[in-house]
Amino acid sequence: MFLAFAIAQTALFVWAVRLWRETRAKPLVVILVPQFFLIWDNLRVASGIVIGFGGPLYWMTWPAFWVHWLSGCWLIIASGSILRLAGFEFVQNRAAMGVFCLATVALMLHELPLFWTKEIYPVCEYDLIRYSGSVTEANRCSPDQALVKGEFPIAPVVTCFVVIGTGIALWIRRGFPWMAIGGIVMLLTAAVPILNRHRLDNLGEIFIEGGSILAVWFLIRKAGVKVQQDRVPQNPVAHRAPTAN
Repeated sequence: MFLAFAIAQTALFVWAVRLWRETRAKPLVVILVPQFFLIWDNLRVASGIVIGFGGPLYWMTWPAFWVHWLSGCWLIIASGSILRLAGFEFVQNRAAMGVFCLATVALMLHELPLFWTKEIYPVCEYDLIRYSGSVTEANRCSPDQALVKGEFPIAPVVTCFVVIGTGIALWIRRGFPWMAIGGIVMLLTAAVPILNRHRLDNLGEIFIEGGSILAVWFLIRKAGVKVQQDRVPQNPVAHRAPTAN
């Protein structure tokens, strides 16, 4: 399953790179880095059953955590940039975009202490062998393994709500629902216990990233169509002033 997730994230990454090369759309700048490491994250989970616990899997896991803490909330900046691209007036000035940037930096600073205080532990669930920041009754590898409580994921939750809010705005103004749906799916797969226990939060990441990239593509395509329509020359015959007989 996680190999399929990695393939899906790779397809999104390639699409985002191609879209960036063709358009230089600013939201893609802050989407591409976390998008690349979502591929890494799914590959390290998929590889656990092959290489087992130990140094290689342990050190493959840390970059996924580091990038998650550092850039997991960059979708907040991307959301502000997407609203700009969609023509929302309140984000056209630097001060408004600064609010999105400051919120992102604040969440990054909140996560920063995890770099030197967090530890990861071996966990076993279903057929997965991986390292995690928390150990629960459902995923501990043996009855005597100590339970470790995880922190409340405030940065991912705030990011989800910003993406959902941006998506709803696009849905109302532009008739585009998929960014909102992507954010809602991400929130549900991370928050609903039965979905989270099956590790479907990684599927939610495909939806939230895919919805954001799709929103950029949709807005660029709409802008391109508008520009083309504006450039169509008027028919000189149809608009010629009538002449007197």
